[in-house]
Amino acid sequence: MTKDVASMFGTPSARNTLMRKSAPELLVWVLVAGLPAATFLWLETHPAANLSIVVPTGHFYVVSAVSVCSAALALVAGLGALRTANARVLLLALGFISMAGFFAVHGLATPGFLVQAEYRAVLGFSARMSLVFAALFLTLSAIDLPARPLAALVRWRGTVMAVWVAALLGYGAAGLLYPESIPPQLMSEQLFLRGTLGAVLALSLFSAVRYYAGYRRSGLAMYGVVALGSVLLFEAQVSMHFGVVWRESWWIYHFQLLGAFAAMLGGVVSEYARGSSTAVTLQGLTLRDPVAQIQAGYTKVIAAFAASLEARDGYTHGHGERVATLAMLIGERLNFAPARLRALAQGALLHDVGKIGVPDAVLNKTGPLNDEEFEVIKQHPTRGAQMLGSAFAGSLELAVIRHHHERFDGGGYPDGLAGAAIPLEVRVASAADVYDALRSTRSYRKAWTREVALAHMREQSGTHFDPVCIEAFLAVVDRWEAEYSAEAEESGTAVLRPLSA
Repeated sequence: MTKDVASMFGTPSARNTLMRKSAPELLVWVLVAGLPAATFLWLETHPAANLSIVVPTGHFYVVSAVSVCSAALALVAGLGALRTANARVLLLALGFISMAGFFAVHGLATPGFLVQAEYRAVLGFSARMSLVFAALFLTLSAIDLPARPLAALVRWRGTVMAVWVAALLGYGAAGLLYPESIPPQLMSEQLFLRGTLGAVLALSLFSAVRYYAGYRRSGLAMYGVVALGSVLLFEAQVSMHFGVVWRESWWIYHFQLLGAFAAMLGGVVSEYARGSSTAVTLQGLTLRDPVAQIQAGYTKVIAAFAASLEARDGYTHGHGERVATLAMLIGERLNFAPARLRALAQGALLHDVGKIGVPDAVLNKTGPLNDEEFEVIKQHPTRGAQMLGSAFAGSLELAVIRHHHERFDGGGYPDGLAGAAIPLEVRVASAADVYDALRSTRSYRKAWTREVALAHMREQSGTHFDPVCIEAFLAVVDRWEAEYSAEAEESGTAVLRPLSA
């Protein structure tokens, strides 16, 4: 039986499940980001097929569509920044405002539509500035800025947005009424052209990497669409820089930008349709702490199960959340991939879900359990795996739920697994579970001191716990104690609040 159970929940199978889940998202990225880039490269290398399409009206409407999507995002993010007092949401809003404003001027300056037929520098300059400022503000929203500038942005957020909107309106009026104010030679100056090219490529690539990492940790669609939008910004800058005006390859960058901002707007609308307010969605998008990003990705079903468990067992208030957090920190130390960390966190959060079916008299007993009562408690791992079997079939989450009471020396339950037969994620969660239990007041004893609990963990290394996991645990436990432990919650200094709080 031990071998069968190990093969059912073993790490290789669970990793394959994660890979299968990521395949559709990879296909979407290839189609949305890869096809336009491939088309551009093909047209640039086949000049005979790269036809000139001079349609000023079409250009104006495509540019207008990009501006409208950006303006809608700017409105949503701007209101979100005002409501949440979040500096990073404000930076997102400024990025969307920049794209909407500069690109609107680019559209209005279309030769032969509303202005004279000849080309004016304001056309190309506005297009480049739209990408520069959009990429800049997206990147600023994705990095850790000093506390004082962030506080100043929050304090003056309304003024900052108003001033930036006024500046863009002033730029648009000056550029359209006095187009000669932007010297034509600027758009042929290689230092300017290459400088803006390099800046946008570097900034958009950085923001794409940061937001994609957040997506892999949290699974939240908004992280993914902003990462995809950043990739399309990168590609649009390449298409703009190397494409010849009115050629088919030049037209591609307009549709890459339309795809970028339509995808982001679609992400906001999708989250709203699922019941999430736009302000909360954007605020979650700006989380920088990896632990917070993963926790933001918990589904309502997962959070509901965790809350139900804590409602049953008041003595373990916040236990699942703290175990998940400590397990994530250990997993990060062991270089777990983001998707693997998310699975570990979700399994650790719900590791005791089987206790929902345990009678209150046993679950909340103030004295020691007798043999019969202990046998009832020992059923909770298998009961939890049965409860969530359909939701997490063959996954790391289910392995953590079923096996978190196994011991490294084979003396645990329910299946008596030992050593490498216990998936590494389970060994991590087991160490986190025991340490938080020792450091928390339970119905039958007071919390152990930090020193005594750490001594116990060291003593049990190689018997109860995997020595590799204990080494990683000891490297991160100080941070957990300071920011996430039960003591931090009681003192009000905890970085994250339990789900049931």
